[in-house]
Amino acid sequence: MRRLICAVITMTLATIMAMADSQADFSRFIKSYNQQVASRQYLPAAKSVGQAARICADAKNYDGAFKLISGLDKIMTERGVSSDSLPQPYYYNARTRYSLYRRMGNNSQAEAWLKKMSTYAKESNTPAITNDMLFTEAQFYYATGRTQLGDRCIARLIKQYETDNDYKAADTAYQKLISRAVSSNDARLVGHTYESYIRWSDSIEAINADTELGKVKHEMAQSEAEVAKKQSTINSRTSLMIVFITLFVIAVAALALGAILYQRIRAKNRHIRLMKEEADMRSAAKSAMLQNMSSTMEPALDRLNPEDPAVQTLKGYVRKVEELSAVDSSPAVDPSRLEEVNIESLANELAGDIRPKLRKGVTLHLDGTRGLIRMDRQDVKKILSHLLDNAARFTPEGGRITLAYRKRGANSHQFVVTDNGPGIPAGERDGIFKAFNSAHDINEGDRLGLPICALRAEKMGGSLSLDPEVTKGTSFILSLKSA
Repeated sequence: MRRLICAVITMTLATIMAMADSQADFSRFIKSYNQQVASRQYLPAAKSVGQAARICADAKNYDGAFKLISGLDKIMTERGVSSDSLPQPYYYNARTRYSLYRRMGNNSQAEAWLKKMSTYAKESNTPAITNDMLFTEAQFYYATGRTQLGDRCIARLIKQYETDNDYKAADTAYQKLISRAVSSNDARLVGHTYESYIRWSDSIEAINADTELGKVKHEMAQSEAEVAKKQSTINSRTSLMIVFITLFVIAVAALALGAILYQRIRAKNRHIRLMKEEADMRSAAKSAMLQNMSSTMEPALDRLNPEDPAVQTLKGYVRKVEELSAVDSSPAVDPSRLEEVNIESLANELAGDIRPKLRKGVTLHLDGTRGLIRMDRQDVKKILSHLLDNAARFTPEGGRITLAYRKRGANSHQFVVTDNGPGIPAGERDGIFKAFNSAHDINEGDRLGLPICALRAEKMGGSLSLDPEVTKGTSFILSLKSA
């Protein structure tokens, strides 16, 4: 009697201790679950709630277990987490429900959740979940007497492991199936599973044997290839020596040819440099001659009657010659001299200067004169003023003059002055930008304005040209580059 009482007390204490341990584990899993849900870690949360649900099931509290799982489903739904966007936690929730129904003996509900698990596993498309799904399906089908379906699942599972060359995992999967069959006291299932395992093991041994044979053959092939490679190396070295000697001869010849070409290039560059220096000297001499001529003529002109129109014309011509000489001898425009110019302001200033000179009924049109440009404002204004003066002089009453601005690129700009006057005869167009191009009566014009404008444009790195497409009237194009 005393022994019986001791045994009862011992069993009671063990039960109480087990319940205490279960309660501690349950609290730990719930605490982890709450933290994971708060930080939106839904996959760990699904695993934690699954552990807590299993402890409830051990205590036969199935309602509590299902409420825990439903609570996580509700939280994910409220937060917009669907099975399409995050199928993994939905898979583990479905797996926990499946396990609960299996423990309750409700195979119809267990199979329904098994199908949902399959859907979530496909959406997840991860090897771990796919393998777990196949293993769970195999266990269910074997347990419910559907051996062929179980064999298919195991075949897929083993094939997956073999594809990854993970034979150890495949062996473990078979061992688990055999253990489950033994624990369920199903002798037929144990025999069937063990038979499948033996067939698989034999096939793996055959594969390993073939692999070892393949390794030996591969090593022999490597040895033969190494021997052939060494023989080829010996043969190729001789060929390489011949190639190197040939290349050396070619290199020496190329160096000799390069030296000859280099000397020719140096001589050509020297000749170009001398030609440039000679051209610069001629240009300087021409400028000096023009300046001397102007200085010589000025005293004589000062003694003539200043009211005489011919004297005034001659003095104007001398001033233009001095200006041409000064521009020709001046250096290129220093980029530091460039300033940011408001095109609209410049165009309005030019228009204001030229309007008093227009004939009756002549209109001046400004086209596209907007924006900012870095340029030498003073020289650009001088060029455009001269072009507009020419247009005003030759445009008849009722005519039209246009000053246009066009941006042609990131640093390319054009000013265009167009009129519908008589235009420039075709025979004179080629020489209008060259000074002293032909003999003429200076009373009809000095013909130095356009050459001076062209020189100014050249000093700024630009150009002044005549638009060949405009034949009715005249159109001058001033092209500039901004810094």
